[in-house]
Amino acid sequence: MVLEVTIPAGGGTFDEELKKLLSNKDKLVAKDVGDGRNQYQVEIQKLKDKMKAYKKSGKAVKGEITSFRKLLKTVKKQEREGKFDRGAEDKTKKKLRKKMMDERDFSKKGGVHAGTDADREAKFHQEMMDDPEIKEIKQKAKKQKSVHGSR
Repeated sequence: MVLEVTIPAGGGTFDEELKKLLSNKDKLVAKDVGDGRNQYQVEIQKLKDKMKAYKKSGKAVKGEITSFRKLLKTVKKQEREGKFDRGAEDKTKKKLRKKMMDERDFSKKGGVHAGTDADREAKFHQEMMDDPEIKEIKQKAKKQKSVHGSR
């Protein structure tokens, strides 16, 4: 039995390279290149150029992501689903994201016209999210869940 293994040239897939850049984003943004850009911007541009050259070379396999926009979209989707964690982010950013999700304006959905049922529902939902009593009930439920979940 013969097992054939193919290793991509160039040190890994574009997916891995982008994830590495996102994980080190805080450090790279702090480094100034000198031409008005930071190191993160330079590395992202190099990745975009590499992807473009790979696509033009004709080596791209059908179904493989060769567009930077699509790649970034899939990596961010993986991050939302919990399949990828940047690791570089601290607890304060996660708290801020949670706070932003709690405070989001549900009336700003696309395609909702003023005075429609969807608009009234969105306004009602936003009022519920802003109600301090409901926030307190949510916090109590969360505390109870954490107490009961640690058994």
